[in-house]
Amino acid sequence: MPANKFVLNGSGVVVDYTIGANPSFPALLYQHGAFHRDFTPAQIESDDTGLGQLISVSLLLTIDVGGERFGFFLPFIEVPSGQTAHFHTVGIYETFTGPDSIPHRPSTWRCIEMSGTAQTVIVPL
Repeated sequence: MPANKFVLNGSGVVVDYTIGANPSFPALLYQHGAFHRDFTPAQIESDDTGLGQLISVSLLLTIDVGGERFGFFLPFIEVPSGQTAHFHTVGIYETFTGPDSIPHRPSTWRCIEMSGTAQTVIVPL
């Protein structure tokens, strides 16, 4: 079965991501130090790529001065129920400016190494 529960750690960042749960429940929990955000499935972008599934969320977003996004790659991984698989991946931060930013600058990206676990779990509907 494809894994649907992922916990990633790296550079002080902890991400807990569950696929397929009730859309009103948080599906992704992000924590970096004291900063903590929960995201529902509607707030999470997911794109299949040749490198795996790219998952991304807006950490800070303003319409006038820019913001920051965080994303990470998940491998396509099969995990039997009751077992755990370990993997390594990268997290990516994008910082961007908005139309009212002075000076207006191009987006910048930085990567962090992450390690994670993947499981197949029963999720609440």
